Amino acid sequence: MNVLSVVVLLIIQRSWRINTLQVIGVRSIVIEGADAELFCRLSEANAEFDQITWQKATRQSPENHNFFYILPNGFSENVNGLKGRVQFTGNTSEKIGSIQIKAVTLLDEGTYTCIFTVAIGPIKTEIPLTVLVPPVISVMGNGTPVVGDDEVVLATCVAAGAKPKAEVRWNTGALDRSLRHVTNSTQHANGTVTVFSALMGVPTRTANQQQVQCVVNQSALAKEKTLPFTIEVYYPPQTVNITVSSQDINLSCFADSNPNPTYTWSRVGQTGPGSAVRTEGGELHFPSPSVELNGLYVCDARNIYGQATTFLYIHTASGTSCGTCCILLIILLIILCLIVAAFLIWYRWKYEKWPWLPAANAQPPDPPESARLKNKNEEEFEETNVTSYKCSK
Repeated sequence: MNVLSVVVLLIIQRSWRINTLQVIGVRSIVIEGADAELFCRLSEANAEFDQITWQKATRQSPENHNFFYILPNGFSENVNGLKGRVQFTGNTSEKIGSIQIKAVTLLDEGTYTCIFTVAIGPIKTEIPLTVLVPPVISVMGNGTPVVGDDEVVLATCVAAGAKPKAEVRWNTGALDRSLRHVTNSTQHANGTVTVFSALMGVPTRTANQQQVQCVVNQSALAKEKTLPFTIEVYYPPQTVNITVSSQDINLSCFADSNPNPTYTWSRVGQTGPGSAVRTEGGELHFPSPSVELNGLYVCDARNIYGQATTFLYIHTASGTSCGTCCILLIILLIILCLIVAAFLIWYRWKYEKWPWLPAANAQPPDPPESARLKNKNEEEFEETNVTSYKCSK
């Protein structure tokens, strides 16, 4: 083989090898605010290159342009944008031309091009950079729903400024059959989407203070987020109840309402409950039982949506209370028992016996006068008979 043939063969071999070269890139997906790694390299590590050039076409600058250069010795230069935010993270000896963009924003999203300049010209690949934006989530009430028969918005859940669009749903628990939700969305110029989900239902007392949950799922979130919300339904005071304390005369007034009612006590026939009693919210405190406190007491409960009233008659009997009488009687019995005990002790000491026992040397009692006369007559009669008998003999 002559020299010319060898040269032609080498040129063909080199040309074929160069034609098989390619730049390999990897698509990058990053969450807004994080650092983006844009990877690219030549398919053959022993290939030679003159320069690596990076280009970009983004939301901020849609026209494709150069912004970063890398030389074979590792020297890099930033031109035309991203100064201070981009750095070379590759290895020129291994033909890796990767870069890192710090703290990416939605404006950095676009197409990045990695170009290796080799002997026969530039070889390139396009690397899409996708920026995800997590939603800003909030849940709020809608005005002041009042108990009624018409369906209203009870709560609204918002997943704002998300890319891609967020998925919003509700967990309503026991209220599942009585509530429904309506979802709408708004597309923004920067590519983000805001989702509005309204929870709707008829406002009832049973729905008040019930907890529901807004659940949001989106690819930029590590896991779905759940926001609790307590439904508020407003209504006037319902039935008013008065309870009486068992220990002392205290009255407690209570009415179910939202918002909580203001309680006012009064006494029929007087401008107020009386100076002798003390009011504290829904409670009425009496200092002590007294006939002067007898009367019809009125508890009025009201809020901005209505009012309700109830009555209670208080009657205290005159004189000493039964409890006091019982205490005095017990004290009297104790004193009487002490007196009797003292007498028995004194009697025992003086007579050396208990009063209910007879004395040890006691004489039998004298018979009555009639019995003594009878005995005397019987004795005289017996003596007369004896004398008569002796004379006849």
